[in-house]
This record gives sequence, structure tokens and C-alpha cells, in this order.
Amino acid sequence: MIMKKIWAYLLGYIILVVEGTHPERFINMAFTRGIHLWDLTWSDTDTLMVKVYAQSFRTLRHVARQSNCRICILRKQGLPFVVFRFRRRRMLLAGALIFFIILYFLSSLIWTVDVTGTRKISAARVKDLAAVKGLKPGSFCFMANRDQVEDYLLRELQGISYIEVKVGPRSQVKVVEKIDPPRSQGPCHVVAKKDGVIDSILALNGQPKVEEGDLVRKGQVLISGAIYPPPPEEDSTAPKPPPSAQKPLRYVSAQGIVYGKFWYRFYGEVFRDEVVEEKTGRSARIYCIKLGNKEIIIKGPHSIPYKYYRSQTWRSKFPRWRNKTLPVEFVTIEAEEIKHVRLRRSYEEAVDAAAGSARKKEAKGIPKGAVPVKRQYKVLGTEDDNPVRVVLTVETKEDIGVIRGFTP
Repeated sequence: MIMKKIWAYLLGYIILVVEGTHPERFINMAFTRGIHLWDLTWSDTDTLMVKVYAQSFRTLRHVARQSNCRICILRKQGLPFVVFRFRRRRMLLAGALIFFIILYFLSSLIWTVDVTGTRKISAARVKDLAAVKGLKPGSFCFMANRDQVEDYLLRELQGISYIEVKVGPRSQVKVVEKIDPPRSQGPCHVVAKKDGVIDSILALNGQPKVEEGDLVRKGQVLISGAIYPPPPEEDSTAPKPPPSAQKPLRYVSAQGIVYGKFWYRFYGEVFRDEVVEEKTGRSARIYCIKLGNKEIIIKGPHSIPYKYYRSQTWRSKFPRWRNKTLPVEFVTIEAEEIKHVRLRRSYEEAVDAAAGSARKKEAKGIPKGAVPVKRQYKVLGTEDDNPVRVVLTVETKEDIGVIRGFTP
């Protein structure tokens, strides 16, 4: 169906209105002469609307005369009629052609080169090396081969593990630097970085000094880098050597994974009767151009037409060109109207709202990497209290071990 519409547009077609006492005779005679008609629509018993290819219109005139029908052109559609319509507007066609040529030319240029992911390596050095292979502002996109630029940067830059280049009007160079493995620090322990309760311990290298469920303090040795011999079998007749007399068999760099249990408390409260803000669903946008200290509004009201609202502002500038920045800034302001509503909560609704407030504090309060294991809520006070207070206790599981070197 889509291909048929495209073909009809390329060849050109005419929408006709057929009027007569017997339009059916007109349709039958047209089909017997090989004229293709489609989208037949009856307006009434004597009037018919059809579509026909432009090249078949002359033959259709004889069919209408023989069937005692009158045809009237309602509309001409398709590419041939568009071209014919623009034959008298040569300057418009020339202007459109020049516009597309300029647009193609500008889109073929590299305007900016953005470098991301660099930490130790200077972004300016990456741009200078990329410019050697043609990836620089002012060059054509086809002059910079992506694979050649990537290979050249990988050869010239030390400490690069991966690089990705996208060539276009706004080219991008994504750099991933190598992460050097930690240097051996000699003998070291795995110690607790803060107070907690041991949840699990896995010693990859070294001798464990704690067990699951032990309470540890900050700085306490969890996995020792000093390997001691196993304790001898108990013998009542043999004298027991003092602990200080035992000497380590060897010293290693202790490694392992130690998880601890931690508990955090968060407090939330909510008034049962308060004024809150609600969105009305109405919003307004202001588009303007800022030239220095002067603002020119392109679209939208001159000021925000609401008494109470929340607004967001987006700003964008032209990209830098040869270390020059145009003093032009595009500003978009979006304002959403709000209204103040008095909210009266029941005791159960207030408890849920206070618990939600405590959960929001939890999301900001627990450390990064901590995994919540269990949550426990406790309501303070009675049902007659205002505000309603809730205490949230969160049990988390965290990596507690850090490396600390020592001298044997």
C-alpha cells in the first residue's frame, strides 16, 4: 500500500469528480480500456470521486463523453505537478539549491573536537595528536579516518587501554586510561576501618584473626600478614611456651574480603495538618536570546503569568571556534504553576508519610557501597501527638577491611 502511494506520487495523479446519470457505465468503460481507478468514493447516486494517473486523463475524457458523464478536476497531486509549479519560480529553486549546498558543506566540516575520560593525560595533547591525522576544527569529515586516528593515538599515548573516535561536525574522542595495579607494599595486615560486627570473612592471603559475630574496633587486625605456626596438640606433661616466644614463619601481604554489620538510624516526622504544594497542570515556557546583558524574547510571555510556581532554566551557547566564543546564549525557562492546599492526614497516613521522610534520609545517609539488609520502623509517642514521629533503623552489610602495612 505504501509503495503504491509512493509510485502514484512519483508519476502524478488527479482527483476527479464524476457526475452523470450512470457513473457505473463510466467505471466499467474505464476498466475495459485499461485505465486504473482507485479510491472510489460516492457522494450520492449521481456523483463519484476517483483518482487516476495523470497520463491516463486524456483517454478518460473520451470515456466520459461516451458514458454521458461530466468530469471535473478537483485537485492535482504528485511530483510532476510540483516541478511544473516551480518552473516559473527559478530564483526560489536556485535559492533552495544553494541553501542545501551550503548546509551540506557546513555539515561536512568538523566544528569541535571533545575529549572525555582523561585523568592523567592532558586533553590538549590528545587534540594535538588527533590534529596530525586530520581530526581538527575546520577540516572536512572525510579527511579524518576513524581507524587511523585511533591507531595513531594508541601508539603515541602511553597508558591508554582503549580509545574510541567519532568523526562528525561535533567529533568526540573517548579515552580510557590504564589503571596501574597496586604496588607491593611489603608485609601488611587487613584492619577494620571502623567499629562493627563481623558478618563474614574470606582470607585470600594471610591468617584470619576474627570470626563471624565478633565485635571489632577501628584499627583492629582482621587478617594478619604474619603467619604463625598452628598451635601444638595439648600435652599435659610438656610445658607451654609463652605467646611472646612464638615467632612468625613468614610475612605476607594480607588480602581478603571482610564484611561487617552496621546499624543506622533515621528520623522522620510529619504534621497531621499542614499546607502543601500541588501542581495545577498548567505550565508556560519562555524562549529568549541573551546578548550580553540584553534579553530578547523569541516565544512565550514576557513574564511568568503565575503567582506561585516552580521554574527550571536551561542555557546553551555556541561551541568555541578557534578559541573564540560568541557572546550569545539561548535561554529556555519552564515554569509550572503550583497551588497551596491544606492537607489533613489520618494517623495511619501520617505514619506512612513520616516513614517515607525517614526513607529519603536513608537514601542520603548510608555510605556508598552499603547494602541494606533489614529495616525496622518504630513509631514514637501516641496517636494524639502532632507531629507524628517515626524512627527507622537500617541494618547494612559493608566491606570493613583496609590494607595497613607494618614493619616485621
